Amino acid sequence: MHVVILYNRVAVHDSADDLDVLQQVVAVEQSLLRRRHTVTRLSCDLRLDAVRCVLQKEQPDVVFNLVECLGGTDHLMPLATLLLESLGVPFTGASTLALLRTSQKILAKQQLLMSGLPTPAWITDLRSGWQGLRNPIVMPERAIIKAVGEHSSLGITGASVVRVSAAPAGKSSLQILAEMIDQRSIDLRTPHFAEEYIEGREFNLSVLATLSGPEVLPPAEIEFRDYPEDQPKIVGHDAKWNEQSVESQNTPRRFKFPSQDRPLLDELQSLARRAWEVFGLRGYARVDFRVDVDGQPWILEVNANPCLSPDAGFAAAVVEAGLAFDNVVDRIVNDSIRQLQQAHS
Repeated sequence: MHVVILYNRVAVHDSADDLDVLQQVVAVEQSLLRRRHTVTRLSCDLRLDAVRCVLQKEQPDVVFNLVECLGGTDHLMPLATLLLESLGVPFTGASTLALLRTSQKILAKQQLLMSGLPTPAWITDLRSGWQGLRNPIVMPERAIIKAVGEHSSLGITGASVVRVSAAPAGKSSLQILAEMIDQRSIDLRTPHFAEEYIEGREFNLSVLATLSGPEVLPPAEIEFRDYPEDQPKIVGHDAKWNEQSVESQNTPRRFKFPSQDRPLLDELQSLARRAWEVFGLRGYARVDFRVDVDGQPWILEVNANPCLSPDAGFAAAVVEAGLAFDNVVDRIVNDSIRQLQQAHS
């Protein structure tokens, strides 16, 4: 087959999380070449007419979609798949609709809530107040401030976790939190919201398409080792992208669990499978969870088209499952062709 690898254009001075897409391109390209496919790389930006012309000239059998952002923002990422859908060419991973619903965290949380799946309460501004509270008369004591539509833990540090139960005279805790959200949105030039901070364990569950439906790969837990008592246990930007940081070195993942965790792991796998179905995901995905001190799982994010770099969580789950990366790439490619055939049947 002729496979075009489509990815967002990057520059040498870009940050590590932006440059990571090049590692994914190399990994996927080498896998496809080992399978004797013809491979063409195609980087893109917002000049999508140029991309359209190249694709119409190349006439690929499949496009392996690795576009993570466009125009310097994750918000525009779905434009790439919108183009591919308009051309009718098979492409890997999530559809435009699924990308829109998962990449915009508020939309994702609303969908989870409507589908009866557990997700922490959230607030976008003072007018809307808290949404999705488990108990409408009990307000969260702490919240974590996040970007609405940017990923890679943009701007997330220990300072992103704030206490909201106390406020100075003359202001409510909601007013203070709304001001924090507004300030973070201004500082990072992208909309933010606040989510109830769940104290507890963190899990990542990777999901892979098969002929018989989604296969949930072995659950991974992120361990928080030697964290000071007053430091929030979160996977922030440094933990993901600064290998020399204390956070990165003290947040290993593990796949081995005691037998008493089996019911919890089964529940996490069931929830990951349901999330896949709710969002109509394809190819591959990852669902991130927190589990509170009472053992209740909460879905933090549903990641369509997660990172495929060799050192990323999805690749680690693939290894733990005993799968070869080449076989995984085959599955992702074949699923894209099958999805298009089913849509036209």
